[in-house]
Parts: sequence; C-alpha cells; structure tokens
Amino acid sequence: MYSEIGLFALKLSLILAIYGTIGSFVGHFKKNPRLVLSARYALFSVVFLLTISTISLVVGFVSQDFSIRYVYENSNLSMPVEYTWVAFYAGNAGSLLFIAMVYSILIAVTLITVIRAYRNLAACVAGILGVVLVFFLGVIVFLANPLEKLDYIPPDGLGINPLLIHFGMFIHPPMQMTGLISVVIPFSLILASALVGQPYPFKWLSLVRIWALISWVILTLGLMLGSWWAYTILGWGGYWAWDPVENSALMPWFGMTALVHSLVVEMRRGIFRLWNVILATIAFSLASVGMFINRGGPVPSVHSFAESSLGWVFLVFLGCVVFISSMIIIWREDVLRSHHRMGSYFSREAAFLLQNILFLVVTFITLWGTIYPVISDVFFGEIVSVGEPYYNRVNGPVLLIIVALMGIAPVLPWGQARLAILKKRLLIPALSALGMVILLLILGLTQVVPIIAFTVLTFIVGTILDELVRGTIARIKRGENYIASFWNLINSNRTRYGGFIVHMGIVILAVGATGSSFYSVQKDFVFEVGETKNLGRYSFTYDNLERKAFLDRQEITSEFSVYLKDKFIANINTTRAFYPQFDLTSSKAGIVSTLAEDFYIVSSGLNNDEQAVFRVYINPLVKWMWLSGPIILLGTIVAILGAFFQVRRKNI
Repeated sequence: MYSEIGLFALKLSLILAIYGTIGSFVGHFKKNPRLVLSARYALFSVVFLLTISTISLVVGFVSQDFSIRYVYENSNLSMPVEYTWVAFYAGNAGSLLFIAMVYSILIAVTLITVIRAYRNLAACVAGILGVVLVFFLGVIVFLANPLEKLDYIPPDGLGINPLLIHFGMFIHPPMQMTGLISVVIPFSLILASALVGQPYPFKWLSLVRIWALISWVILTLGLMLGSWWAYTILGWGGYWAWDPVENSALMPWFGMTALVHSLVVEMRRGIFRLWNVILATIAFSLASVGMFINRGGPVPSVHSFAESSLGWVFLVFLGCVVFISSMIIIWREDVLRSHHRMGSYFSREAAFLLQNILFLVVTFITLWGTIYPVISDVFFGEIVSVGEPYYNRVNGPVLLIIVALMGIAPVLPWGQARLAILKKRLLIPALSALGMVILLLILGLTQVVPIIAFTVLTFIVGTILDELVRGTIARIKRGENYIASFWNLINSNRTRYGGFIVHMGIVILAVGATGSSFYSVQKDFVFEVGETKNLGRYSFTYDNLERKAFLDRQEITSEFSVYLKDKFIANINTTRAFYPQFDLTSSKAGIVSTLAEDFYIVSSGLNNDEQAVFRVYINPLVKWMWLSGPIILLGTIVAILGAFFQVRRKNI
C-alpha cells in the first residue's frame, strides 16, 4: 500500500512541476501575478510529495519488502539495517529520487530568498529551476521508477555493493550528488537575469554569490570525503587517481571556483557580466556531464556502481541546456556586455581573469582525458585508458600556476597597480618563500617539483599573514586591544577574510597532497604469524589471523602491533573480505595517522602455504589533507555571512 502511495506522489509531483514551470514563465511574460503565485505554490508542494515518496522507499528497505524491484536489487537479509540509507541511493532510481528530493528543497529555499531580494526575477528563476526538476521527475517516473513492483516476492535480495558498506558512504554520495545538483541554483539565478534582460543590482549579485559559495563548498566537501573513502577502503594506498567519477565532480568544482572569484570582480568593478553568464553555463554543463558519468555513462570507473543506459538521456539534456543557454546569451549579448573596461594588466581583476582561464584549461584537459577512451573506442576501435601520468604531467604545472596566483591576486590593487605598493606588499612573502627554499635544501630535499610547490605555498601563507598582521596593527594603533583588533578586522570584510581562511585551508590541503605524492614509500611483505618486519622508522609484528564466515562473505582479519623507533604506538587490524555473490574482494586498510605521516598496511591475500602478503605504505602529511576540510568550511561560512549581510544592508 505504501509503495502505491509513494508512486502516486511521484506522478503527482511531476504534474505539479510541469504546471509550476509553465505557469512561472507564462505568468512572468504575461504579467499575471496570480498565475506566478499559483505556479510557485505548485513547486513548493513538490517537496511534500517527494518526501512521501522517499519515506515509502525507506519503509520498503526497513521492512525488507523485496517485492519492490529497487529494494530487491540493492539490499538483502544480511545487510546491516543501519545501511538502509546508503542502499537508498546505491542504484540509479534511488539516487535520482534523492537528487530530486534535495533539489526540490533547494528550489523552495531559493525562491523564498529570491522573492525577498528581487521579486521581478523570481518567476523566471522558478521557471528555469522547474525545467530541471521536470527533467529529473520525468526520468524517474518513466525510466527509473524506484517504487516499481515485481510480479513475485523473492525470498531474499541481491544485496548492496560491498564497497558501499563504509561509514563514509553515509556522507560522501549525498554530498557529491547535492553538490552537483546545487550548481543549478547559481546558474538559474544568472540565466534568469540574462533572460529578463535588465541590469541587476549589487544585492542580486550578493545573492548569486551566496548560492555559488554554498554549491562550491558542498562540492569541495564531497570531493574530500570521496578521497577519504577511497584511501580507507579501496586498499591501494592513495586517495586520488583521476578516476572518471572523481573527475565528474572535480570539473564543475573548477567551474564554480572560477565563477566565485569572477563574481567578486563584477561586484567590485562592474565588469565580467557576460563572462559570468558563460562561466555559470559551463559549470552547470559540467555538472550535467558529472551526472551523465555517474548515471552509468560509457566511461568505466571503479566508483560507478550504478550502471544503466540513462547516461545518454542526461547527455541529450546537456545538449539542450547548452543550446538554449547559448541562444539566450547571444540574444541578450548587448545587455550582458559590460560598459566598463578592465584596468591595468597588473591589477586584481586581470589576475582573476587569468586564474579563470587557467581553471577552464585544467577543466577541459580533465574532460578530454575522461572522455578520450570512449572516443577512441567508438571512432578508432582502440581500447585505451588515460591514467594518472597524463593528468599529473599536463594539469600539474597549470594547477601550480593557479595556486601561485592565489597568493598574488589578493595583494594586487583594483584598477591599477603601483610598483612601489607591489614591492612593499610582496617583500615579506618573497622573503618567506626564499627562507623556505633554503630550509628545504638544508633538510636535504632535492626534487625540483616539491621544492617549487612548497615555496609557492609558503609565499601564499606569507601574503595572508602579512595582510592580517598589517590590518591588525593598523587597528591597534587606533586604540583597539589585540584580540578585538583581529576580530574586528575579520568582521570588517567577512567576504575578503573568509576567502583568506579558505585559501589557508587550500594551502594545507596542497601541503598534504605534495608531501604524500612525492615522498610516499611502499613495500610488499610476506608474513607468518609472529614475524616482525621493518620499513623506515617503523617495525610491525603480525600478531594474529582470524577467519570469519558471514551470510554474504568470508572475512580474514589480520592483527598487527606497530612500533615507531622501537616504541609501541598502536594495535591495528587490516581486513580482506570476499563476496561470492558479487565475485568481489575488498580490503580495508589498517592506518596509524599522525601529523607527520601515516603508517598504512593492507592485506594482498594468502599464498598457497598460508603465508600472508601485505603491502605497507609510509604516506607523509596525509592527515593535513583531512584537517584542511574544517578550515575550508569555516572560511566559506565566514564569506557567506559577509555576502548575506551585504544583501541585508544594500537597498534594491
């Protein structure tokens, strides 16, 4: 009964979404406020209806109702009940329902904020948001119904993909899916203003930037959580392999990063308006590509658990979005073109523009590497793979330049840079960078790339600290105390200083990535129980091997005692499990993590004579990457609060 109610709610939500979309556009262009209001309420009601559908599917999982095809395909009697939520979005149909549910909530919140900020644009925003909602609901109802019933009731289900049985799966997929669909919000706000064809005020730009920052930080956290999941459960000792599904979230992240910075220029200088519409369209197009890959597109991936032909539906939708957006941009090109010109090439806006271009260069390099295997197979009949070496060689230098600009751009003035001011602002950062080079050489580091990377990162830290110290000292001279002066400095321009906090988080992330990429050590060992081996400063003893049989798997757990310079530091376990139903083996690493490095051990299997094989990694500075997440989140919240108070202060 509950599945029928959920299915009815799904179909009704599609009907109301269609009405809300058409009504919003017609009401706007016919200047019919009653129709606009009615359409808006229709879109609001979709939240309630999709909540009913979501609850219906969750009840199906909890009650183990295998008569529902999706429940049958993504769970079984041995699945831990707490993983019901993970099973909910483990396949295509459920993940699409999750995306539609989250997106409907985002639409409601967006429309409420838009009505308060700029009522004239609300109807067009609702219409554009509604088009995407109708697409998702149409796909769910007609092509991927999560509440479809089987003709019989199986005694058990097929089970959830074993790799999804991990704590990170409670957070990572929802974050990544929410991040991808949230890109629609800033895209719709910007495209609606272009469609209306009238200049919009500072308050509107602040609202667009708030939503761009929200989308950006969700994508950021989703990417980081995905890296953490890969590091702990995939058992290959790394966290990023330029996998197609990883790239599917990284590409819109690059686009949104460019947009967030470019919006600052438009707000401050009144330029880049046309460029920002193009950036928003590119970011949303890349998010559509991401959903195309995640929905079972033809690009192979270790992360792509939901295989289907739905990817091509998303590809067609992407083509329509690009075509219609391009037509609107061409139609309104005269309105979108800025009347102001960029100042000197040595100005902050010029640095932001260069950074934007480089972000797009990296994005399209990544896109080409992601789709080239498909092109090669379809057009040339050759099966090829594009791996880490390509991305690292081609993207690496460009990313390093982008990071360097992250340190230079904030210290450049708007409009025109004076050489004397530049020398003064860059002196301390340059000296800091020089000091880092000397220190690294003294420590015996000889690889050129990491030396350059650490030097650039030190330069960025120098620019941030110099700005904060100079601003704090200036306030102290006015009579403020030390703590109050720093607090008031941050509050005086939350958008700017929130950005500095984010940049500091990015630096910490880059330190971890550089250290672990260039100085990681790995070695394979063959063990018998009781043996002790050594790698670097570590010694580790194989204490015990335990076998367990479960309904869905056979599991081997190996216990180790780990010592650092002969001092005991931890007992850790590494687990290797085989799932006969999936013909899949998964390994969970044992990790001892410190700020300096990670000791990482993972089982590779058993030899015929019952000797165990393990791979051991010493990964420097990995923990820095995970610690950067909260700092980036904090900085984004500060920047969002700054933009929020700008919306409240400015008059329409």
